[in-house]
Parts: sequence; structure tokens; C-alpha cells
Amino acid sequence: MHNQEPTTVMIVEDEVFIAMSLEIQLKTAGYHVCGRTATGEDAVRAAEELSPDVILMDIRLAGQIDGIEAARKILERAQPVLIFMTGYQGPEVKNAAMALNPRGFLIKPVTIGDIESLLMESM
Repeated sequence: MHNQEPTTVMIVEDEVFIAMSLEIQLKTAGYHVCGRTATGEDAVRAAEELSPDVILMDIRLAGQIDGIEAARKILERAQPVLIFMTGYQGPEVKNAAMALNPRGFLIKPVTIGDIESLLMESM
């Protein structure tokens, strides 16, 4: 994976310290973080503008739409690798997220190892 251009990653997370920590870990591991957003609406706009290879998507977000709805809108226009992150493990949330065929569904706290193991599967 790291033998070509770095994989571009967009982080969608409304908890600023989690987003900053993920960005630092991803950059240290050799990924290019192309953007960081905190709302579903901003995520949809940024994904269209930045065309990331990978989107790390929190499910509960600030703003009017959650991460699942934002992902649904993004997938109408593009096919990034989608990894959901959440602190909420309810089956209805997981089922709604899994219906979008993400690469993974991670329970917080998320580590760079969790993310890399999912990305290594096909990149």
C-alpha cells in the first residue's frame, strides 16, 4: 500500500481531540489526511471536493444528518473505502451502517492498528 502515492483519508468526527489524534496517527503511518470535518453536511461537501480514497466516518455527528446518512449521500456519487466508527453498539445502528457495505465497523476507541488492518485487506 505504501509503495505508491499515500492513501488519502478523510476524517469525519465531531469530537475534536479524537479527530486530531486520528490525524496524527494516520500521518505518522504514512497516510495523507486530505480533510477533517465534524458534520454530515460538511462531510458530503468535502468528499465531493477532495475525492478521498478512504473515509473514517463517525456515526453520531454534529449537524442535521448523521454519519450513516452522510455516507449514503457520498456513495451516490463516489465509491471511497468507508470505515464507520462509533461509541454506540446498538444492533439497529450497526445494521443501518452495514447496509452500506463499509469496509469495517469499529467501536471506539479506534486505533491506527484497527484502521490499517481493514485497509490492508484490499489496497
